Amino acid sequence: MAAKRIGCACEGHTLDRLLQPTVMALLTEGPSHGYALVDRLKDSPMMDGNPPDSTGVYRLLNRLQNEEMVSCNWSESDQGPSKRVYDLTTAGRDCVAKWTKTLDAYRRNIARLVATLHEANL
Repeated sequence: MAAKRIGCACEGHTLDRLLQPTVMALLTEGPSHGYALVDRLKDSPMMDGNPPDSTGVYRLLNRLQNEEMVSCNWSESDQGPSKRVYDLTTAGRDCVAKWTKTLDAYRRNIARLVATLHEANL
């Protein structure tokens, strides 16, 4: 009997690679602080109601900032500590446009692959 594989790609466990375009899509709606992004991510189609790993989201935001895809500023608040607010840069908006084209191509290719699998009766 074959051992059950935990975390197999066939179960969709590699979809976290789509975190970057998902975060960037949320930022197209306007600037946001990290906590709000983490909270909104769980309701995104890619997360399917599951909360994301907040540490991974903040690592991604730092990487995007280092790559100049997002800018980061501090917002002052009368209610609580200052918060980092992230916003897309021009380079980030260009990246979102590229992601859109890439994901559209993936969607078409995945649809063809699924059709092939259905034809094979798998």
